[in-house]
Amino acid sequence: MVEKRPRTRATYHHGDLRAALITAGIGVAREGGPQAVVLREVARIVGVAPNSAYGHFATLTALKKAVADRALGDMAAAMDAYLEAAAPDEPADPAEAAKTYLREVGRAYLHFALTEPGLFRTAMGGDPTGIGVPGVPEEATGTDHDDDRPKPEFHLLRALDRLVGAGCLHPADTNRAVMASWAAVHGLAIMFLDLLPYLTPEERDAAVSETLDVLVAGLTCPRP
Repeated sequence: MVEKRPRTRATYHHGDLRAALITAGIGVAREGGPQAVVLREVARIVGVAPNSAYGHFATLTALKKAVADRALGDMAAAMDAYLEAAAPDEPADPAEAAKTYLREVGRAYLHFALTEPGLFRTAMGGDPTGIGVPGVPEEATGTDHDDDRPKPEFHLLRALDRLVGAGCLHPADTNRAVMASWAAVHGLAIMFLDLLPYLTPEERDAAVSETLDVLVAGLTCPRP
């Protein structure tokens, strides 16, 4: 069992209270997932009265949306770091290089899910707002973003653009490829976290490789 780190109460004196509340929300989300993000607890950690927090977030949903937005930015940054550190020698053939990159994007997504499950759940499943869901227009979320960093779907769209550029994916199939890719990798992440937590690292790696191979083969097979 992972030992929980004690939460310490900060004393808030100055600066951006909204940002401080979101940062505190990220801290509790990392430990306990989206359900742990409670406005009174976040205010306590920052060291302000709940009424002060309500001045920035009128509802708990508003706070959770802002924390989810920050978590999405953190997830994208972690995926960036993973892709940079784990970048393999790409094949000379553009088509094979594009396929390899899509596989690595999937691995980066899964790596974050397994190493930061609380933030992953907060970012991708904490609130049914449409935030970060590939294919959902930004204006459809109704969210004022506190974090302007690229979100995780940026990496997927870039990978699919490479497939299109290499002639492996028809441009008209991009939207379907977005949902198929996200469903496959996100579904696998949830299975690892909730249904198959007992798998060994070797078994997980095999499942990841097999899933990504099937996904890539399906996306890049010739159109009938």
